Amino acid sequence: MDMDDGQGERLLRDAFKQSIESMEGSKGQIFEIYENTKEDVESTRKMLQELKEQTKRLQDEVDELVREEQKEKQKLVQVSGNFSNYSEDRIRASYEAVKTVQVKLAIAKEKEYQTRRQRDRLELRLYSMEKTLHMAETLATKLGSVIGYLTSQLSDVVTQMEIVSKNKFLGMQIIKAQENERLRVSREIHDGPAQEMVNLIYQASVAERLVDTRPNEAKANLQELRRQIRTCLADVRQIIFDMRPMTLDDLGLIPALRQLTKKLGEREVLNADLQIDGKEYKFDNHVEVTIFRIVQEALNNVHRHAGTDHASVRMLYTSDHLAIMVSDQGKGFDVDELAEERRNPSGDGHFGVIGMEERARIIGATISIASEPGKGTRVNIKMPYPQPR
Repeated sequence: MDMDDGQGERLLRDAFKQSIESMEGSKGQIFEIYENTKEDVESTRKMLQELKEQTKRLQDEVDELVREEQKEKQKLVQVSGNFSNYSEDRIRASYEAVKTVQVKLAIAKEKEYQTRRQRDRLELRLYSMEKTLHMAETLATKLGSVIGYLTSQLSDVVTQMEIVSKNKFLGMQIIKAQENERLRVSREIHDGPAQEMVNLIYQASVAERLVDTRPNEAKANLQELRRQIRTCLADVRQIIFDMRPMTLDDLGLIPALRQLTKKLGEREVLNADLQIDGKEYKFDNHVEVTIFRIVQEALNNVHRHAGTDHASVRMLYTSDHLAIMVSDQGKGFDVDELAEERRNPSGDGHFGVIGMEERARIIGATISIASEPGKGTRVNIKMPYPQPR
């Protein structure tokens, strides 16, 4: 049964609302785990400090008993060497004194050993709990970012649905493209800054532990921590650029692509040559954004899969269309695998290719992939100019 556009919008709003509420609930559960673990960590730290103090007292007691044992042994040697000068009771008392000290020493050593073992086990437990605490904090932060992103995008999605309400198929393609973009951003955040932040927290914890006992190692850890923070900041800036380069809105498609290839080279990710022929045609903004994304994804695929550090981008403005070719001389792949990927879009192998095809379809462009193992890959895009009305 067909549904009207208003009903479709309501269903979409409800779906978004339910998804966000579900994620909010998950975030609450993660935060509860974080709070409980934080309390356990504080309690365990106090217990560990008490055990450390107890271990120190027992070590001092053992040292004192060792000295006392040596003193009593010296007395016994003196008495034993002069039997004629000491009574039998005096000699027996010396033996008993040594024996008593030795028993006390054995008991103290056993207590010190058991306390030390308990302290070591508690340190391992505290380390595991701190890792759990850091993971819970990171997950809660990441989930909060995702919730904020989805919430802010809700009105944009509804607006897009209103624009394409008379073309349901196109509407579905837009939704799928947006979800693919969210998945990409989520993966980049998860695999990049999120993982790096977990490592930064761990490095800071290690440096904190070493600062009093091994300051040189702590200094080295802090230097490494600073380097990792810079890397994380660069990754965040790159994600921001990938999400929406300002050049695209201000100057258009060609300057944005020039900036893209320049940044790839500066980051030593990929050396990409850009060549432009013909008289530039100015497409609508959403079309240029989509073309930019397709070229960007094609270059990303070269970097991730081609096994080469060089690619070329050729743009030709003809009388009736824009032709773009992104090519490389990398290892290539079997294009027949794409058929399986289309049947199973959840796979990771050529997910970027599927996304490029979806984007091209949305704006009315055509895209073709030519590749063979060992012979590189060519991505050809053809975008016709709009017909005058």
